[in-house]
Amino acid sequence: MPSVSVILPIYNVETFLDQCLESVRNQTLTDIEIICVDDGSTDSSPQIMDRFASQDGRFRIIHKENGGYGKAVNTGLDVATGDYIGIVEPDDFVDPKMFETLLAAAEQNGRPDIVKSAYWRVVDAGTEQEQTLPAFYYHAVAHTGATFTLDEDAEFLYHHPSIWTAIYKRSFLEEKRIRMHEIPGAGWADNPWLIETLVQARSIFYVDECLYYYREFNTGSSSVVKDPSIIHDRWLDMDAIIKRLGVTAPKILEGHYNRGCAYIEMLQQDFDTKDPSIAAALDKMVQNIDYDVVRHSRKIPRNYKAAYYKEKNHLLYLAYRAGRKVKRALGK
Repeated sequence: MPSVSVILPIYNVETFLDQCLESVRNQTLTDIEIICVDDGSTDSSPQIMDRFASQDGRFRIIHKENGGYGKAVNTGLDVATGDYIGIVEPDDFVDPKMFETLLAAAEQNGRPDIVKSAYWRVVDAGTEQEQTLPAFYYHAVAHTGATFTLDEDAEFLYHHPSIWTAIYKRSFLEEKRIRMHEIPGAGWADNPWLIETLVQARSIFYVDECLYYYREFNTGSSSVVKDPSIIHDRWLDMDAIIKRLGVTAPKILEGHYNRGCAYIEMLQQDFDTKDPSIAAALDKMVQNIDYDVVRHSRKIPRNYKAAYYKEKNHLLYLAYRAGRKVKRALGK
């Protein structure tokens, strides 16, 4: 049984796939299995992964019809045998010591449910402006050197889900019956996975090193999301998980509402909020966000708060923009 099963959900990424698979094959931790799930690719991706499998017996290739990112990850979970599970996106690549570092941290700290690291942002990937910057939570997580739970430190909830910077104990995923949401296409399935895993983890260990290279495309454009339902539905999915699990921890709720406010701002900036379906979704989001938590939070940025207030109550929004006590606008 390998120490780590690395799952790669692959769909039409021939431009980057060689580099990605090479970076996984060259891990200093050799005790891994590499599960490549071909999600119905129509380019040369299937041939590339088959070539790697012919050269290295640790590769396991599964060819299937297209079913989306979540279905591809779940297909990998169904066959994984490692003690821990890792996920790598095929247009990214990883540091040679990534899985050795994460596994060593696990073994030295009581084999926690999750071991997570920071990552490198490859900003404006593929352009002349490309640059490599550290993740926003690099050096920002307070709990280092010991295990913790999300109710003690919810810093991860304020940043990109980055679910691929972690390894997850397979027995933990199976015990909690955690699966990736099967959404058509990519669909931000990483959002509910982030909540399902971090909230239920009894122990998390953070390695404050950048071990993963995440390509960010088109960062100069206003939005690469064309379907607004991806934005509001994923936050509502996360909110449903929060409610199902009975989460009441203040730090977790604050981080969760921060993301809700951020997604409200995205919808306001990039879509027509007068569209009936978007307006209904925004109304539901606002109803599910605790006003008092947002009002008292010192971590939720002002622009996110303003976006939330704008949807909740126009007078509240105007009062906030004017710098007055927002509770007056609601008669409190």
